[in-house]
This record gives sequence, C-alpha cells and structure tokens, in this order.
Amino acid sequence: MATSEIAIERKLSQFIKGYADDQCCLELLRFFGKHPYTRVGRLVSIPALNGQMLSTQQALKRLMDDGVIKVCTENSVPRYSLTEEEPLRSMVLSLAELKWCQWQPVLG
Repeated sequence: MATSEIAIERKLSQFIKGYADDQCCLELLRFFGKHPYTRVGRLVSIPALNGQMLSTQQALKRLMDDGVIKVCTENSVPRYSLTEEEPLRSMVLSLAELKWCQWQPVLG
C-alpha cells in the first residue's frame, strides 16, 4: 500500500471515529455519501432513520455545525445536501463506499 493511501486511510478512520458515538450521524453520512447531489427536504424519508426524529435533528445539527451538511431554503422549505467543501466532501464519499463490515475495525 502506498504512503498516500495509508494517509488517506488514517484520515478516513479519524473522520469516522469522530462520529462513532452517534449512529444517526453515521447513517446521514452514508446517505449523503451515496446521494451526493441530492437535496433532501424531509429527512424522515431516509429509511434507516425512521422513528428517530429527535436524534436525526440533533445529528443533522451536528453535521451542519461541522460543515459536512449544508442547508438552503427553497420556497420556504429547508433542503439539506452534502457540502461541496473539500476535503469533507471526499471523506463522506469515501466513507459511503465502505461496507458496514469494513467499519467495524474503525469503530472498535
């Protein structure tokens, strides 16, 4: 494995560990990583988060505060999307490529 690949792997590992304490954050990151050009108005439409509205709102706020998710308003409706800022965007896209079983060593 090349030195640059190891460095990227470490950064991704640190990024994931930063959200290891919040399953909703991880689910949102995976969702937006798999749908990087989507602007979502209603997060309850994300199947993995059904029934967790309070946790989802808290996770969304955390990700917005961290600059990972951005919000814009269209016709008085907030729309959430993945940031266009690098390297955050690349981290989320890389994270979305991982299978859950690949996360286990990182989340420990």
